[in-house]
Amino acid sequence: MTVKLASLKANLEREAAGDWIEYPDWPGVAFCVKSLHSPSYITARDLMLQRQARKNKGKAPPADVIAVEAGKIYSQHILLGWRGLDVEYSADVALQVLTDPAYRQVVAAIEWCAQQVAQTDIEFVEEATKNSDRPSAGV
Repeated sequence: MTVKLASLKANLEREAAGDWIEYPDWPGVAFCVKSLHSPSYITARDLMLQRQARKNKGKAPPADVIAVEAGKIYSQHILLGWRGLDVEYSADVALQVLTDPAYRQVVAAIEWCAQQVAQTDIEFVEEATKNSDRPSAGV
């Protein structure tokens, strides 16, 4: 089978605006998230990593520090809302949750959902069409 090139094109509007993604491991829970390809997220993440590298003189920063810093960035640039949890979403609650290393499962769920926003629906070309459109090899 042959893949349609146009089906591989990212939906940049959806990635930037965000979308509701159901988290399959927690029935009834969904997160409204932007893509991890969001320019504001990438910039904030890269700046944070640079700051941490300078602060730690090239050594890897402690995992808990990275978890807190990443949580701040997710709450600012990725997570727009949630539903299906017993606590109503607010930016303040999201910041508290995402910067608490004990909530790593929530962070992982948000990361997974943010990856799904960037997924495309791959389409295929019928095999018969592919063969009829193929240029000859020529000798």
